[in-house]
Amino acid sequence: MQLKVQKADDNINVFIWEKLRSHDTAHTLHISDIHFDSLKCDRELLKKHLDEIKRCDGVVFIYGDWFDVMGCYNDPRSKSHDIDPRYIKKGREYLNLVVEDSIEFLKPYAKNIAFISEGNHETEIKRRRDVDILSWMIHALNDNGGSIIKGHYSGWNEFVFRTSADLKKHKNGKSKSILSHYHHGYGGNAKRSKGMLDAQIASFTYPDCDIIFRGHTHQKFHDPSNIKFMYSKQTKKVRKKNTHYIMTGSYKDGTGHGKSGWEVQKGFLPTRLGGWFIDFTFTNQKTCKVEMTIREAT
Repeated sequence: MQLKVQKADDNINVFIWEKLRSHDTAHTLHISDIHFDSLKCDRELLKKHLDEIKRCDGVVFIYGDWFDVMGCYNDPRSKSHDIDPRYIKKGREYLNLVVEDSIEFLKPYAKNIAFISEGNHETEIKRRRDVDILSWMIHALNDNGGSIIKGHYSGWNEFVFRTSADLKKHKNGKSKSILSHYHHGYGGNAKRSKGMLDAQIASFTYPDCDIIFRGHTHQKFHDPSNIKFMYSKQTKKVRKKNTHYIMTGSYKDGTGHGKSGWEVQKGFLPTRLGGWFIDFTFTNQKTCKVEMTIREAT
């Protein structure tokens, strides 16, 4: 089983698993809102999930806000006590220390990470400090064995699963495509709906997509209930299409024990930490049938 990547457009990427045989499984991990340099990031849980995907030679997709980076000089969003002491060193720059720490943490997983896109914390630091720290980190990881694609705030990732069966009839083998759309996210914490109201809207906005990934609010759920009728002009037949809507969660425990902090003052509710594992398994090589299993990373 081999993975290669093609860039179809500026914000459209195609990830191709090749030479798959019956019962082969492509393991993937989908996460966002890590806020790695925050004091409230659960690094132990993050490492647990990354180690799990590495053991099965899987692939990681990160949909924004790897960084927190609110500790720059004169940044009104934080005070000195909010900054991790490891990033306060005489003669050293705050951003350099944050990026270097991230690189060292992710080096063991560089070959497993396929994709990292921007979140609002990365775009905000570009606006405030005119530096693209996400590109900086990705370039360093790619120099250490990675082949990571940098994504925009929003875009499409197509997952193609290609079998080696019937190569005489099919030059590249038969294939199955699963299309996803990602958007780092927008809006507030949505205490009552938890963002569920956006699920159906997104499903009909991106009707071709099999999976929709959303982040930003730190909410975590999987809604498989969005089903549409799809009419084929070629076959003159109608079929039902299911879209899985996934809120990717976070690794930042913003509310803690409910004592204080921005999230507590805003009345945000506690959320489940972690992301989602998705396993794509070939069940029939001749027909190139793929079963998708979505399970919570806890």
